[in-house]
Amino acid sequence: MRILNKLTVGLLIATVSLASFSATEVGKVTYSRGVLTGQVDGSGPRIIGKGVPLHNGETLNTGSRGFALIKLDDGTRMTLRPNTTFKIENFDDSEESENIFLSLIRGGFRALTGTISKRNPNAFRINTSVATIGIRGTEFDARICEGDECAMEEIATGETAQDESRVVGRIALLRGKASATEDDQTSRVLHTGAAVYERDQIRTGIKSFTVIAFNDKTRITMSPNSAFRIEEHEYKPEQPDENNSFFSFLQGGLRLITGAIGKLNQKAFRIGTPTATIGIRGTGFDLICEGSCSSSSALLDPARETMLAKFIRFFVKPAYALGDGNGMYAKVWSGAIEIQLANESLLLANGKTAYLINNFSKPVFLPDLPVNIRSMGGAPRPDRVKVDPELFSSVDKRDIDPGLYVNVRKGDVTIDGVDGNSINLGAGEAGTAGFGATVRLAFVPSFQKFDPIPSPSQITAKAQQRLDLFGAKAFDEEEFECTVQ
Repeated sequence: MRILNKLTVGLLIATVSLASFSATEVGKVTYSRGVLTGQVDGSGPRIIGKGVPLHNGETLNTGSRGFALIKLDDGTRMTLRPNTTFKIENFDDSEESENIFLSLIRGGFRALTGTISKRNPNAFRINTSVATIGIRGTEFDARICEGDECAMEEIATGETAQDESRVVGRIALLRGKASATEDDQTSRVLHTGAAVYERDQIRTGIKSFTVIAFNDKTRITMSPNSAFRIEEHEYKPEQPDENNSFFSFLQGGLRLITGAIGKLNQKAFRIGTPTATIGIRGTGFDLICEGSCSSSSALLDPARETMLAKFIRFFVKPAYALGDGNGMYAKVWSGAIEIQLANESLLLANGKTAYLINNFSKPVFLPDLPVNIRSMGGAPRPDRVKVDPELFSSVDKRDIDPGLYVNVRKGDVTIDGVDGNSINLGAGEAGTAGFGATVRLAFVPSFQKFDPIPSPSQITAKAQQRLDLFGAKAFDEEEFECTVQ
C-alpha cells in the first residue's frame, strides 16, 4: 500500500508538471515537506513541490504534518505552517502599479518581506476573515487560531509569556515624510502610529513635520528637514531612580515638552547638541540648529573627546568664536533649561531666547527667535497636539482565544480589524483580532515566540539537507494525503 501511495503521488506530480497555466507566474516553491497542493482559479488541483512555479490566483494548502517555503518574485519569502490555506490574490511588481495582496484563510505563516513593501509601504496587504494586515518592510508571523489549538500549544511550550516591548515612542502625528535609521543602517519609512526605539535616528523630509509621543508622555515635534537620535530612553514608573532619557539633536528644529522622566528626575533627562548639552528643569522649549551648527555625527560631548581633540579645540576656539551668522537658537516657553557650555552653565528661564555660535562663545540674548525661523516650518508645539490615548494601550489577557494573532520580529505592521479598530505593532510586539476587540497585547504569545516551524531565514540550503535527512525518517503513509476544495 505504501509503494502504491508513493507511485500515485509521483504520477500526480509528473502529470501536473506538464500542465500549462494561463495565470501569471509570480514566484515558486523553494522547499516543501509533506504534502503541498495548489489550485489556480479555473483549474483543477495539483500536488506541487520544490521548484514548481506559483501563479496569481493560486490557492495553496499544506498537509497536517508538513510545511512549505515559497518565494515571490520581489524576494518575499513565507513559510506556510501545517494545515494552512493561503491564496495569492494578486502580485504585480511593475513599477507603476506594484502591489501584493494575499489571503490567509486558515492556519498561518512566517514571513520575511521583499522589495515591494520597502519601496511602497502601502502596497503589501494580507486579508483574513477578521482583519487586514498592512505590511511595511518587516519580518513577522501571522496565525489564525481555531478552537483551543493555540491555547494547547501555549501550554505545551512550557514557557510563560513575558512583557518585552522595546518600543519607547510612537509617531502621534505626521505631515509629509519621515524615516528612522537603526544602528545597522536599516532605514524604515515612518507613518502615524509607527513605533520608535532606542538608537533610532529619525529624520523629517522637506516640508514635513512629525510629533513623537514617548511612553513617559514626553512629546517632541520635529520641524522640516530635521534630525535627532534616541540615544537612551528607559522609563520605569515603579523605579524612578532607574529612569533615563538622552537624545542627540543633530539638525533642523525641535519643540519639546518633558514628561514623567523630566519631572521625577531632572538630571536623568538631557539633550546633546553640536553646540551645547541641554539640561531640563521640567519644561517646554524650542531648539533650532542652523548652518554650521548642524552635525551628522553624535553630540560633541566633552566627556567623550580625546585629549588631542580637546587640545585642538582649545587653540581654534578664538576663530570659532567669530561666528559665521549660523548657530543654535533656544527659546523657553515653559519652565527653564540649563545650557551646559564648555566652561560654564547658563540657566535660560521661561520666555527667554538665546543664540549660541558654539560652546566657547558667550550666548547672545534675544527678544525672540528671528522672524524667518520663528514658525519652524509650521510645526506645532507638542503640547497643543492631541495624542491618541490608545497609542500605548495593551491588553494583559493571558487566555489564548480563537482569532488572528500577529507577532512582529522586525519592522512594523498595521492590523485593521473588522470591528473598526486599528493598531500598529512594532518589533517585539504582538496583537490579536477576532470576534472581540482588535488589541495590542502586552506580551508575545509563547506559541508564536517559540514556534517550531522554521522562519524563512532559517531554511537555508544546508538547513534543507538536514530537514530532508531527519524528516524522511518521520514520514510514513499518513503523510500522503490530498485535499481537494
